[in-house]
Formats: sequence, C-alpha cells, structure tokens
Amino acid sequence: METTEEIRKTIVVDAPPKIVFKALTDEKELVHWMPQAAKIDARVGGEYEFRYHWADRNLDTVLRGKILELEPNRRLAYTWDSQTVDRNPRIFSSIVTWLLDSPPDGKTRVTLIQSNVAKQFSKDADSGWNYFLGRLANYCKR
Repeated sequence: METTEEIRKTIVVDAPPKIVFKALTDEKELVHWMPQAAKIDARVGGEYEFRYHWADRNLDTVLRGKILELEPNRRLAYTWDSQTVDRNPRIFSSIVTWLLDSPPDGKTRVTLIQSNVAKQFSKDADSGWNYFLGRLANYCKR
C-alpha cells in the first residue's frame, strides 16, 4: 500500500485577496507565475490544463483536473492529475486547495494544501511549491 502525505504552506502576499484570487483563476494571470501555458474554466466542475517545460531538465509536465470548490477571493480547490513526459514517466493524483485570508493590513495570507501526495513525490512537490509560492507573491505585489 502506497503511503501519502499532505503538503501545507502559508505565505503572506502584499496584495488584497481579489488580486491573488485572480492570479490563481485567470489563465492570462497564471502563466506569469506558474505554468508556461494554461487553460481554465474557473467554475465548480470546470476543467483546467497547465503545461510546464523545463528545457534544462528535458522535462515536460501536463496537469489536468477539475475544479472542486470555488469561493471568490477566499477558496479554490481542484484535482491535480500530473503526468510527466520524459525518460521516466510519472503519474500521480492529489487535491490542491488554496485558502485566502485577509488580515486587517490589506495583505493576503495564502495557505496552500496539497493532499494525498504519494510519498515518493512529496519532496519534489514540496520544493516545487516553495518556488511557485515565491513567484506568486512577487507577481501579485506588482
């Protein structure tokens, strides 16, 4: 039986929740900080596809999934079905949840939870989220 883990990260973004939520749900915004190409139907039941290419690692990844929860400026959850296309193809599924909280200072506390991560992928997923959360914070404070 494969064991799974949960990844949980929290950052504070120097932008209001409306800006952060748009960066999470608008395909024109997403490509500035996460995937190189994005399609998203931002509604419960809607589907998305994110494409990544890392030339230096000769690695291509496609993420597809469905929106499970969407509460504007507060919450977003979707299935995360990842498939790499390289020498050692890897496939895994999990759920990604974004929680946005607005402290009184006008910033946004962003909590990312990726649940049901297969243990063998948790280290890569953890470092990947560190990278992308930093990019999200930088992009939103524009």
